[in-house]
Amino acid sequence: MWITRLVLFAMMLPAPMVVQAQELTRLYAPRPPAGSAYVRIVDLDPTDIRLNVAGAKAPVMVGEVASIYRVVKGGQPVDLSRNGSPLADTPIPSADTFSTIVITRDGSPHLISDSTDGRNDLKVQLRVYNLVTDCAGAVTVVDGPTVFADVGTNKTLSRAINPVEARLEGRCGDKISAPFQLPSLKAGDHFSLFLIEGASGPELRGQRDETEPYRGTQN
Repeated sequence: MWITRLVLFAMMLPAPMVVQAQELTRLYAPRPPAGSAYVRIVDLDPTDIRLNVAGAKAPVMVGEVASIYRVVKGGQPVDLSRNGSPLADTPIPSADTFSTIVITRDGSPHLISDSTDGRNDLKVQLRVYNLVTDCAGAVTVVDGPTVFADVGTNKTLSRAINPVEARLEGRCGDKISAPFQLPSLKAGDHFSLFLIEGASGPELRGQRDETEPYRGTQN
């Protein structure tokens, strides 16, 4: 209610003050309830995945590799379905955490905890997921140093790096992916790399991390 009053008040203000009021409204946007969790979906067989939130099935839009993070109730199973069929063994994300749920080709969900330890908003937060079976994954700069090493299957590692543009390769033993161009990133950005199984070897993909704004039960 008080946000509505703030917006109405802003309509009566001069233009510069209206901008300030709009910023204040965004600052005090709705926050998730205590005990919430953030999850995103990676579908290794990209078909129709839906995430059940608060009893209403809202479609999860999967991007280049993963969906954006969205709010769910922590400590409770996340109900997932593929093409209308519920998935068994639904994962339970802990409250006040970020997690990535990987859906295998056979429809088995696997939860990976996205630890926020070592976060540094003065740098770029880079994270890698190894989703290749029987692979001690690694990511290296093309003709350069190693960025991540010994990443187990269905595991993730993260590190803070300086903003940089680079061409990266994913590795599983002696098998090397095609180069992946890391986009221009600035301090405070979060970016995820995904090492996945391709037709002829590992593939390295990536995308920026995004979080869906909380809008109450509409999420």
